[in-house]
Amino acid sequence: MIEVRLGASRFKRYYKCKSLKKYHYVEWGDLMDDVILNILEKAEKLLDTSNMCNDFAEKIQQLKGKIKNKHIVISVVGQFKRGKTSFINTILGKDILPVGIIPITSVVTKLRYGLPQAKVVFKNGEEKEVAFDSLHKYISEQENPKNKKDVECVDIYYPCSILKDGIILVDTPGVGSIHKHNTEVTYSFLKDSDAVIFMLSVDSPINEIEKDFLYSVRKYASKFYFAVNKIDMISEKELEIYLKYCEKVLCETMNVESVVIFPISAKDSTGTEEILSCIKTDIQTSIDDILIESVKIKTKDILNNALSRIDLYISASKIPLDDLESKVNELTEKLKDLDKINDEVFYRIKMCSDSLVQNIENILIEESKKIIKETELIFKNIYEQNINEKPKKLEKEFKKIVETHLYDSLEKMNNEGLSSLELNYKEMIDIFNSNIDVIKAFISEKLYEIFNVKYNYEKTEYLLSEKEDFYVDINHEPITFFINMNNFIYFMPKRYANKSIYKNYLDKMKDIVERNKNNMLYNYKYKINESLRTFNYTFNDELEMLKSEVKNILNKVISIKENKREEIIEELKLLSNVYEELNNMLTSL
Repeated sequence: MIEVRLGASRFKRYYKCKSLKKYHYVEWGDLMDDVILNILEKAEKLLDTSNMCNDFAEKIQQLKGKIKNKHIVISVVGQFKRGKTSFINTILGKDILPVGIIPITSVVTKLRYGLPQAKVVFKNGEEKEVAFDSLHKYISEQENPKNKKDVECVDIYYPCSILKDGIILVDTPGVGSIHKHNTEVTYSFLKDSDAVIFMLSVDSPINEIEKDFLYSVRKYASKFYFAVNKIDMISEKELEIYLKYCEKVLCETMNVESVVIFPISAKDSTGTEEILSCIKTDIQTSIDDILIESVKIKTKDILNNALSRIDLYISASKIPLDDLESKVNELTEKLKDLDKINDEVFYRIKMCSDSLVQNIENILIEESKKIIKETELIFKNIYEQNINEKPKKLEKEFKKIVETHLYDSLEKMNNEGLSSLELNYKEMIDIFNSNIDVIKAFISEKLYEIFNVKYNYEKTEYLLSEKEDFYVDINHEPITFFINMNNFIYFMPKRYANKSIYKNYLDKMKDIVERNKNNMLYNYKYKINESLRTFNYTFNDELEMLKSEVKNILNKVISIKENKREEIIEELKLLSNVYEELNNMLTSL
């Protein structure tokens, strides 16, 4: 007899089993832990039987540790400048992590329960204990640009109650900024996350980058919490409208009927207790479910990739040596076509980029002409109305126009440029992502044609900078003209003095407009080109790694075939068994 009931404490599920005429209770979580651990043990042992899959075996071993230690990794993610780090500082009750007005976080920062200390872990395995006030030297984009110090992560220990129940809270770099490597770091780490706090903010509607990001990462984490930050900036009515909008978009993106959204203000701690309370409750009541579901997701991903590698090896091993060498050469030749495809893709991107810059330049030129014309007319009216007034009064009126109308007009001009950027930028992103899949699918297709193997490759979402990162500050410089340095002008006849003041304000106004226009255009061009350059480098690097992995497998088969025929027969038998068992295991998950 088996039944399920709620335990008296923490509302856990139990199996009630009748054995030897006695009832005994087995905690559901412990039972499922044993089941999943047995699967992982078997998977690790199978993957370890061949040195071809050692890296996958190590990943399975890490998942076993996750189950045994009951550690849940909750990553705080979202686009840059959504207030993720400020939110974590609010939770800690102290400003431990560096924040700023520009994208700050450049490496993953993990927070665990313990006595206060911080440790920097480098990619070469070395560790270094640092003071909290020195964290910015390793975490911030300014002091560690593109992670030139090769920091793997930063581990912080702090006696915070939310971390007590085995939670590891992770601050991730913001996605979508000009610092593209930040986006890559966040995507990479999400595979290790069990749950995600996705941070939005009221100062920006949910955009395509956020939707694409969510769509891509939803397959990695088993639990999502949605927080809308900066609610102190808007009214209750505006917040209500914004939350309804978010709910609609998030439901569509996540393909669910409803979502829970937590409105918060990291600035004044509003709403943080509600989301923390929800997380604590979930951990107390559903930690086993969250962990097991997360481990299942990650195990499937590992096994799929392992099966793909084994399948290619087995298929290649069955081909006669002469034919195999011929097919490897054929594949090598076909892979050369990638260079042509790659060039065509980046030609399209460059054309799109040039067109985008040209559109923005045309808009800025037209807007600057309009601003100059409007301001000239305003200056003329003021001059005519005050031609007989004291020069200082006329100067005061002109200065007021510069500091209000002129700068407002420049802000508007910048917004026009940004609107054009927003309309055309998505086209560039779509070209990138669609062609990345085309190129990776090309490799998989050629492998299938030549070796009759479906090679499982991992899709990667590349994101360019979101438009907010292209924002250009208007140069609000103090308006001081030569008349302040030549006070004798005030002793000249009013008409002569006022005419000189009028002329110099006109010249200065035109200069301000021209310089700001050029500044905006220069920044747009630079940042777009920098995004393209970074993408090109990263994509080519990944593509070379993918080609290298395929070639290494095939070369290994050739090497064994040339020297040890008996060995490859045994290897084939072994791998065939491993393949079959792993496939059955994958089906059962």
